[in-house]
Amino acid sequence: MAINSLLKIFLLLFSDIIIIAYICICKTLISIPNYINYIIFLLIIIKNTAIIYYYKFLHTNKINNIKDILSDYKKGKFLYSKNNFSGKDELTHITKEILLIGKYIDSIMSKLKNETKSFRELYNNIVFSITSYLMILNKRKEIIFANDTFCKKFQLDLDEITGKTIEDIFLFVAQNLKNSIEQIYDSEQSAILEKIHLLSKNWTSVIADIKISRIIAMGEEQIVLIIDDITSKCRKDYQINLISQVTGSIQRDEEIHRILYTILYGITSGAGLGFNRAMLFLLDQKNKFLVGEIAVGPDSMEEAIEIWNSMPQGGIDVVDLANTFNDPNRKGSKLLEKVINTKFDIESDNIFVKSFTTLENIHVYNSWNDSSVDEYIKNFMNVSEFVVVPLIIENRAIGIIVADNKFNQVPIGNDHIELLSIFAVQASLLIDSYHNVSTLKKEMDKIMNKQEAIIESEKLAAIGRISSHIAHEIRNPLVTMGGYARRIKQIANDNDKIRNAADVILKESVRLENILSNVMDLTKPQALIKNLNNINDLILDTIDLLKNVFFEKKIHITTKLSSDLPLVNSDANQIKQVILNLMQNAIDATPSGGEIEIATGIDKISESIIINIYDTGIGIENKNLEDIFEPFFTTKITGVGLGLAIVNKIIKDHKGTISVRNRETKGTEFIITLPFTE
Repeated sequence: MAINSLLKIFLLLFSDIIIIAYICICKTLISIPNYINYIIFLLIIIKNTAIIYYYKFLHTNKINNIKDILSDYKKGKFLYSKNNFSGKDELTHITKEILLIGKYIDSIMSKLKNETKSFRELYNNIVFSITSYLMILNKRKEIIFANDTFCKKFQLDLDEITGKTIEDIFLFVAQNLKNSIEQIYDSEQSAILEKIHLLSKNWTSVIADIKISRIIAMGEEQIVLIIDDITSKCRKDYQINLISQVTGSIQRDEEIHRILYTILYGITSGAGLGFNRAMLFLLDQKNKFLVGEIAVGPDSMEEAIEIWNSMPQGGIDVVDLANTFNDPNRKGSKLLEKVINTKFDIESDNIFVKSFTTLENIHVYNSWNDSSVDEYIKNFMNVSEFVVVPLIIENRAIGIIVADNKFNQVPIGNDHIELLSIFAVQASLLIDSYHNVSTLKKEMDKIMNKQEAIIESEKLAAIGRISSHIAHEIRNPLVTMGGYARRIKQIANDNDKIRNAADVILKESVRLENILSNVMDLTKPQALIKNLNNINDLILDTIDLLKNVFFEKKIHITTKLSSDLPLVNSDANQIKQVILNLMQNAIDATPSGGEIEIATGIDKISESIIINIYDTGIGIENKNLEDIFEPFFTTKITGVGLGLAIVNKIIKDHKGTISVRNRETKGTEFIITLPFTE
């Protein structure tokens, strides 16, 4: 078309050349004025110039029109109008073709837009309506997407968390979750984690199963976390499991403090399920105070995170946890110390005593603004929300349990209080049963002690009768033998053999006299001359009597005597005899170069002083340990077996106890208790 237009222009110009040639010929043949020639030339020039500009304008306008159409195409506009083209030249034809193609492309793009919109709506409906929480991380472990369900649950805004790591939005992240994310990048395999505790910095807590997968999006590796909230299910399973465990522990164990610790561990164990802290207060024997007994819970947020991270994925064994109650390094030692050093007068007006006296659960939602919570309780708890549950037996309270969520600040719901109430009932029954059993045991011990006293009395009476008969039948001949032995020594002069033989007879007579005296001492009751004595002083006096023996046998004696021992109402001479007999036994059993140690201390529970005597000797055969305090029982070749029997009698006369055991290393340990309230 462009060539045809140029050809037309050329033909028009060629026709003008013919006209000019014709005029020149005519001018030579016919005389024509010059101005007419000039006018004709001027008209030809004007006409041709106009033709040239017309065709230039016509093509330029169509080219610009094509440019505008292409520019609109680039902008996504597909305009089709008959006003955009006219004529039959090549540019007009090209313009028509471009517009037709644009119309076709516009139709395709409209369909694609509609399909994309449908897919996007479907994707949004799936992603934003699923109950699972969805989070996507990039290779730098930064959050690039989280669905609306996730954001609403954890009270987060997507714009605020985009570009942050999961450590930035959660107070702590379980180590196995972090490890799994790392492994997914390396292994490209999915992973499923069960019962992971998530606690946001907004104090929203859930227990979740998490599926972690790796995807490729637009050439970039991404990690998808699908988080299923199983808190409600876990809490029910957890409660049933813990109740079963605690019940089983109560049936198996007889130690009250261990079982109470098991109950409190049941209340507090399970990250995000149980309480953070639990405290037990019991009514004292004089019924005047609620006294702190035990407490379980961390002392700080760092300890709480450490405990939560250490929770096993397969479940919690509260019995194993309770076995750590004697561990001095266990978590929460400061809380325990604070609780056991706290007591509340039951006549006072505070919220703990109110729960105790009214037999009602009390749920404090905001202690700082609650007028019923006094300043002491506010400072003692140092937490906004807590719950107090009484321990009730037969419509009377014997104590309270106090629990809170100090560290994860999870709101205390009815399910928490129901669980606490269940454990409170178990604790009440346990404590009441223990007290009943304890009372029964005390009565049985009294009966057994009376029986033992009767048996001991009968035994001593029999020994007494024998002793009296022996004394009557033997003492007179012994006196005669002793007298004649002394006489023989006097008249033997320089005969050493006779003097030595007489000396042997005299010594054996004296020994038999001593045995008879010991037997008589054992069988006849002796009046105790009691005074307030310092046991440490009696021990030091006895050691001083034996210092030459220690030196001769090269035995090292050490003492660890408590400086704050109370005075004991006792017979000083008889206590010295006890210490002397035990020390002599230790000396006899300990080889040269050995060690003997004597220590004293206080047992506040039994209100007694403790005396421990250790040696590094040969020990006692286990089969003989039960018989060692029986009269006439001895393992010595030359012994009669009355020394420890006399010791046992003296200690019992002082309302104390004596026991013996073999040490784990070597040697023997005697343990004496003497009540200082007697």
